[in-house]
Amino acid sequence: QGEAQGTTYTVKYIGEEKQALKASLDSLLDAVDQSMSTWVPQSSISRLNKGDSVEVDQAFKAVFLLSKEIHRETNGAFDPGIGALIEAWGFDYKNPQKMDSSKVDSLLRISALDLFTLEGDWMYKKYKGAKLNYNAIAQGYAVDAMAKVLDQAGIKNYYVELGGEVLAKGKNNKDTWWRIGIDKPSGENLERELSAIVSLENSAMVTSGNYRKYLEVDGQRYSHSLNPKTGYPVKHNLLSATIFAPTAAAADAYATACMVMGLEQARLFL
Repeated sequence: QGEAQGTTYTVKYIGEEKQALKASLDSLLDAVDQSMSTWVPQSSISRLNKGDSVEVDQAFKAVFLLSKEIHRETNGAFDPGIGALIEAWGFDYKNPQKMDSSKVDSLLRISALDLFTLEGDWMYKKYKGAKLNYNAIAQGYAVDAMAKVLDQAGIKNYYVELGGEVLAKGKNNKDTWWRIGIDKPSGENLERELSAIVSLENSAMVTSGNYRKYLEVDGQRYSHSLNPKTGYPVKHNLLSATIFAPTAAAADAYATACMVMGLEQARLFL
């Protein structure tokens, strides 16, 4: 177990204990933070957001290309290019700005993934104020990267969890598929109730929800999911979406997209 990306991680595996594994995982997670965390002032993403270009590593490039692909597939419902809007609304835990239609409209003009270009090892952006935010995919990417470390160590049966995002491979110590609970999205969710327990068969599972994360401004509660097309928090009654996928990065991004789409659109899309 350990701490990373403002949350905690847990890794379980079957086999002989490998002493070097924890150090490998911690250094990997630190590298992901140095690349993609908006909380780290000197990370690649923070430097890009403050400037106009930055040299990026392979992980950053992989996440950008996957983001472009899922952005296309979801018709823009998933869009890490809305960093300026996320910051202005206060969804990255900065102080929210006073938002009105003219403020939202001006931020929408600099909030789109299409404003960012990858050329070789360099990322460029069209407008200085444009900001990338990988918070809806970087955690999933980190889970996949941790799983690769376990694969390379020759471990066949394992469970990786970071901030509630999970990837499991093989069987647990009872020789059955790893069993994972999905929280019931109710009220303040102070007492954890499960809406389902599922068996993960060599796949990832990510739940995105608005039942724990929301913002209150002047007594009005806003959903934590921002609609990239309108620039406003979504206003539908979908509380959570759980996605199963081969990778946690994809599950992470699709779960976010579903929270933007709402129930009916998400059903059609899936």
